[in-house]
This record gives sequence, structure tokens and C-alpha cells, in this order.
Amino acid sequence: MKITGNKLKLNALAAALLLGGVQAQAAEIYNQDGKTVEFNVEGMAALLSTDENYTGTGNGNDWQEAYLKGDLVVRSSVSNGSTMYGGLGVIGLGTWGDGDAAGLTSGDERELKIENAFVGWQSEDGVFDLSVGRQQFMLGDGFVIAGDAISLGEIDGVDVDRGGAYYLAGQKSFDQTAILKIDPEGALRSDLFWLQSDNPYHQDTELAGINLELVDETKGTLGLSYMKVLDVEAGTGFGIWDQRDGMDIVSLRGQGSLGVDNLFLSFEYVDESGGDTAVKNEGNAWYVEAGWTFSDTLWSPTINYRHAEFSGDDASTADNEAFDPLFFGFTRGFGTWFQGEVASNYAGPANSGNSVDRIELMLQPREDLTVGLQYWDFGQKDDAADLSGTEIDLYALWSINENWIFSPMIGVYNPDGADVIANQGNDDSNLYLQGVLMYFY
Repeated sequence: MKITGNKLKLNALAAALLLGGVQAQAAEIYNQDGKTVEFNVEGMAALLSTDENYTGTGNGNDWQEAYLKGDLVVRSSVSNGSTMYGGLGVIGLGTWGDGDAAGLTSGDERELKIENAFVGWQSEDGVFDLSVGRQQFMLGDGFVIAGDAISLGEIDGVDVDRGGAYYLAGQKSFDQTAILKIDPEGALRSDLFWLQSDNPYHQDTELAGINLELVDETKGTLGLSYMKVLDVEAGTGFGIWDQRDGMDIVSLRGQGSLGVDNLFLSFEYVDESGGDTAVKNEGNAWYVEAGWTFSDTLWSPTINYRHAEFSGDDASTADNEAFDPLFFGFTRGFGTWFQGEVASNYAGPANSGNSVDRIELMLQPREDLTVGLQYWDFGQKDDAADLSGTEIDLYALWSINENWIFSPMIGVYNPDGADVIANQGNDDSNLYLQGVLMYFY
């Protein structure tokens, strides 16, 4: 979609902010003698409601979520022409009401904590950029790493409380990182990274990897990554990620237009193998996606289709064939990579043991307004739980002014699989309503 005009640019930024892909441009509050101080604020508040839930009560849920985050970033030139920088940010967050429809928050969560705390160095020519500390890291478009974003709340008998605001997912930083970005002249760039989670849901997973990318500004980006999980706190949290300890992950991906105006293409294949536990991993996932924008047509409609597959466990083997979705999160739009607002967030499945088809139509009625309609079809893979179903989501993004954005959504989820029907307590359609108000400065 071609972006023209300040409000349209703001609307595109609003979508990216709401979905976790980028941060707002910081406001410069000091600039003197090669030293700058920048400040930004990001906040969201949401009202959410479902007719059904997935906690066994057979009722609907009404709840509210909010977070407010502020960051300071300082940069200073040094004598050799390089740049030192650092950032410090705090976040306050919470959930009110009934808690979410999956029972992952209770409605009593409130927390204030450090979200970012990092220092870095960038070479004079910009080829090398090394940073360490608490910060976000995303690989590709977030299919397997989009930040440490899962934020659960109070659950009886399980220590997974991270402060709530589960749907808004305002926390994205890994607890400890060491990231080296290498970007010389030419098409090839690279990342070396070490990430340590302090998220009890992720059982404090530690991993390291290397990423290589071939970048053509006209045609797109081709990436190849290798990662290894170095450690997992076995038996903590829900205890569902014990088997990822020692696992090897390889990702091949591509995204771009191949130089064709109005075309969007994207794919990724991920293979998971090995591990240090008695049960070895043999999982995989992949997707292919294509979209076209009719830029010369009224409201510039964009049509997009995506098919994705995530392997499930084969009960007849001693290995674990279920794909481990790792640190996926919101990135370039609704449904990447929480697929289906009800299905992925509450009912399941969540990128393991399922196949997913999505058709999306997006319209631009005004330069400050985007409207989207998505249809989802979820199927069972291998011997995974049968969480089949369909979902329709209608949403909008309205840039009210330079600082405020409002995003309403209405969704209808229809359970088909035996396991999700059992979790819901019936086979009724689930009406989902939400409104998200966002502020950034």
C-alpha cells in the first residue's frame, strides 16, 4: 500500500505500534556538543469482551487492560568518531475485571518495573553496532522471535505472573542480551545475538544465534538463521518447554516485492531438531503468503492470502514432533503472529499442531483510516489436540491526531474441533469485542 500524507503515515505507524513491530520516534529534548537525549512515551488501554471463555466456567468474560511505558535514550559522540548510547525505560501495566477469556490473568494484576536498560557502541562508519542489557530483539518479521512478549498474570498454583496486560503485550524486552549488528556497504548484513529471558512462562529460556540477510531495497530480503537453546529452567512455570533445552533451530525466510509494484510476497521455513533431554525434537513450521494492492482503485484495496503449517506430535514415536513456537509475537499486522484474535489468544491453537489459512481484505477509505476484514480456518495436524475452528475479524485503525489512535474490533469464532468444544463447554459461536486506545509521544 502506498503511504502518502502525514495522517496516512501516522496510521501506518499506529498499526505497527499497536502490533508491536516498532517504537514511536523519540522526541529530542537535548542536543549539544555531540550529545543528545531523546524521550518517548507509549501507552495503550483496552476494553475486551467475549460471550464464551475457555476456563471451564461456561460464561463470557469482560475485562480491561492497560500499560504506560516511558523511555530515555542518550547518545554521545566520542573522540574516534564512534558513538556511545544507552537507554532506560519503565513500564506500568495491569489487568482489571474478569481477567482474559483463557484464564491467563485474573483481573488483579498491577505492576511497575524496568522494561529497558541497555548500553551500546556504534562504529564511526555504522558497520558495527554492539549493545548489551535489557532490550527487545526481533528476527525477520517475528515468526519465531519477536521479543519476550507473553505477559501472564495470577494463576492459582502456577508461578507465571508477569504483571498481566496479556492481550496488549506491552513488555517485549529480553532480560539480558548481547547483540552485534554488522551492516557493511553492499547487500549482505548480519546479527550475532545472545538472549536470556526472565519470563516464567518461557521458563527463563536462554538462546544464542547468528542471522545472515541478503538485502535488495527493490526486490526484498532473504534471510538464513541458526539458533541454539542453551538453557531452560526445567519444571518451572507450566513446565511445557522442558524439551527445548539444547534444541537447534534453522530458519530460511524471504520477504519483498521482487521489484513489482503493489506485490507482496513472504515465506519462512523453520526446522527444530535435537536437544539435551531424553525426548528429542523433530518439529517444523512454514508459511507462504502473497498480497496485491489495487493502488489505482477506490480506497486502495489490498487482498492477501496466507497458508501456514505447524507440525504436531506423532504419538507413535519417542521424539517430540510438535513445533515449539518460541518467542513469536505481534509484528506487521493483525494475525502476525498471533493468528486469529480469539483462536490464538484464548481458544487455541497457538502455532503448534495446526494448519492455518487466512484471507484478508484491507481498505483505506481516508488517509487517517484503515479498515480490515480477515477470515481464518484452523485445522488439526498430526496427533495434536483438535482445536479446529473458523474465525472472522473486522477491525479499524483510526489516527485521531498526531498522538492518539483508536482501534475497534469485532470478531466471531466458531469452534469445530472436539477439544476446543470441550474447553469452551459448548459449540456456540463466540462473539468477541474490543476497543484499544493508544497514545504515543
